[in-house]
Amino acid sequence: MINRHFRRRSSPYVSVVPLLVSRRTSPPPGESHFQEEEAPPGTRKMADDIQAKLDNYKTAPFDSRFPNQNQTRNCWQNYLDFHRCEKAMAAKGADAKCCQWYRRVYKSLCPISWVNAWGERRAEGTFPGKI
Repeated sequence: MINRHFRRRSSPYVSVVPLLVSRRTSPPPGESHFQEEEAPPGTRKMADDIQAKLDNYKTAPFDSRFPNQNQTRNCWQNYLDFHRCEKAMAAKGADAKCCQWYRRVYKSLCPISWVNAWGERRAEGTFPGKI
């Protein structure tokens, strides 16, 4: 038996958006959806984009994960992200140049005393973050 007192009511504030469904065709014989295509001429590679962002960097941009005035959590997260990125790139044997974005952000947000204290704790092995 359905309890009629807890019936859902439609809200006048909810708008109904039609669902758009795209129809995909199958690829021609011998081709796959997952084949790599060459980048069109004139497009830049990801490394060039990162380098352009680093060249134009002035201060930490707005991050929607941290909308409040207090940017302590943003500082902490970028510090962790930088060291995680460095560790991952070192494990792969790749260049850690792409990690410099995180470094610049935490350098502009974090007080120097915090960064120095965290560096000492990492060296001692007592750092509380997961890197």
